[in-house]
Amino acid sequence: MSIKVTLLGSAVSHWGEDPWARGSWSLIGRHGSPQDRIALGRPVSDRLWIAGEATHPTRAGMTHGAFEQGRAAAAEAIERGHATVVVVGAGMAGLGAAGLLAEHALEAEIWEARDRIGGRTAGVEVAGGAFDLGANWLQQYDENVLARLAERFGLRTFVTDFDDPAVLTGEPFPGGLEDDLRKRLAAAAPDASLADVLDDWLRDPAPWSPAEIHRFVDAEIVMDTGAPLSWLSARHGFEPGVGEGDRWIAGGYRRLTEHLAKGLRILLNRPAAGILIADDGVTVSGDDPEGGQWSRNADAVIVTAPLPVLAAGAITFDPPLPEPHRAALTRLGAGRVEKVILRFDRRFWPEHGYYRVHGPAQTCISEWLDATAADGTPTLVGLFAGDWLGTLWTGTDAEIATRVAGIFRNAVAESQAVHCRPPAPPTPPGTR
Repeated sequence: MSIKVTLLGSAVSHWGEDPWARGSWSLIGRHGSPQDRIALGRPVSDRLWIAGEATHPTRAGMTHGAFEQGRAAAAEAIERGHATVVVVGAGMAGLGAAGLLAEHALEAEIWEARDRIGGRTAGVEVAGGAFDLGANWLQQYDENVLARLAERFGLRTFVTDFDDPAVLTGEPFPGGLEDDLRKRLAAAAPDASLADVLDDWLRDPAPWSPAEIHRFVDAEIVMDTGAPLSWLSARHGFEPGVGEGDRWIAGGYRRLTEHLAKGLRILLNRPAAGILIADDGVTVSGDDPEGGQWSRNADAVIVTAPLPVLAAGAITFDPPLPEPHRAALTRLGAGRVEKVILRFDRRFWPEHGYYRVHGPAQTCISEWLDATAADGTPTLVGLFAGDWLGTLWTGTDAEIATRVAGIFRNAVAESQAVHCRPPAPPTPPGTR
């Protein structure tokens, strides 16, 4: 008998359409390398820094990597004797930079394009619960500076086990596939894409089946990057970091950013459009919606806008960025992973913690966190990537939420049907 379940509330992300994000997190394209991250983060004329997760050589795509890079840029500005600094962006890098400047009693002003702080963290209220439509996890927990701050602020965190998801549709892939793939990626040509390596592998897949390889790639690469495999670097596109002792914050990153923002001068709805660098300082300017223009002179500027925003030319630099910086912007990029939060009146899924759902076609992949532990209300946080986004992320948010809720519920029903199905009778002798 079917159990009636009511969807109490939902929220849906749109990072691919967000003009101040234009994607999820930074990645390395087939012609790039970690050196491009380093090049992008080098100071310009001792007065301009680009800082954020995209500039971290070992913690890219992670909030604590962004925070560390913001503070590193601020430390260099302090060392050079700059007394006034404009910080572009109030995400984790911007808050980290402005916080360190404030600790040294320097004048720091944050220009934030959105009407909120947090950048690619995005706190939302859903049916009485607080969650995040953006970054949710504290990754590499034992060595994560933000985890130490969360502990100091008394925030609740929950361990997430990525290593053993309940696979609701499709067969789990066997062990050993990742080691095999990493060997192939390490041996790939410098400008090879991940698709090139996958094509070669599928021509001689033994001892694995092509289906096992595709399921592995969808789950471990498409889900982790949200980028086309033909663009992603074979050697550098599959970066480490996820699943290393990860925990998620109850109530979302807003619980942390509110602490980090205390005492800082933050100007919301203030997008920076141009940065002029002169011998004696910088001028940051932007367009006022009422037809005027904002402008601020300072000794230095730290730009923490996401990499795709910079690559799209949303901020102009005069003089233009040096060639290594411009080249890095063409070789780095971002994928698209979208999130949905669903709150129900009752649980209809098995208690496990983390779930994986493969779609009917290759690269259709989603993973789900059971976030019920936050406050006891049955809650699912779903992550979607790949070709599924083209068909699911259309229409209103309510329509998207209903659509993806149906996908998860059908996956649970399919999984339960498989586990309840009696085993096939043995084959009679002589009929093989």
